[in-house]
Amino acid sequence: MPPFLILRSSLAKHKARSTKNGYFEHPCKLTTFVLPTFNFQRRTSTLSLSVEIESTIAILCRGSEGIAAVMNTDTEQNRFSRALEGLQRIAIERGIPIAIVGGLGAIRYGYPAATQDIGVSVSKSQLQSFIDAAPQYGFKVAWESKSGWHTLMHGDVEINVVPEGGRARNSSPTLIPGPAEMGVESGLQYASIESWVELKISSGRQKDRAHIVEVLKKSKEETFDSIQRHLASVHESYAVQFAQLLSEALVERDQEKERR
Repeated sequence: MPPFLILRSSLAKHKARSTKNGYFEHPCKLTTFVLPTFNFQRRTSTLSLSVEIESTIAILCRGSEGIAAVMNTDTEQNRFSRALEGLQRIAIERGIPIAIVGGLGAIRYGYPAATQDIGVSVSKSQLQSFIDAAPQYGFKVAWESKSGWHTLMHGDVEINVVPEGGRARNSSPTLIPGPAEMGVESGLQYASIESWVELKISSGRQKDRAHIVEVLKKSKEETFDSIQRHLASVHESYAVQFAQLLSEALVERDQEKERR
């Protein structure tokens, strides 16, 4: 783990400082909070999370601290890191690839979305094994759905399962892909940006469309092309919708540059 972790977002730039006890300390505008580094050499009882995942955790904690300050409520620190570590352990120890989707994906690809849950995708063939194993890793099965849209809880963090073979909405023209199709062959990893956009478009929700626009504003042209090709291979309507969202993103990005 490098001694310094730089987090860059559209909101602010924060530098994480490594402390003597193996923790990163993040200075925020409203408060200071502590993130566990999950350094395997220092904490041999846990598995190491990737820098990408820890960066997402930091942004989530920063947002949670801001909400707590405004609402004058207490927020349990590092709750997302503990939930993600539990998912990581299931993925590694049980051999169940888990793809991170939803709002955390938006954060991973450049937009610090305000999200209070974790969306994950598990393959259809391993979904029941995942649900059966979850309680042994600190998760509570809050809702078990016949259609696979299960809900788990880890403390007060909600984990929503996005099942392979399901539909993001009843009228979706395609089925939800599995982790392998999202680029996740093992462990706990983020779905590829192409698959993340596919899921967001297939949901038909305005919030998801807004997330796509914000992510595209931070993306490069080669990423646009890659997403467009992927969506064209999935369903023509997705490619058409993406073109519209990309146009909106580019217009907004140009306007924002003019205002600086």
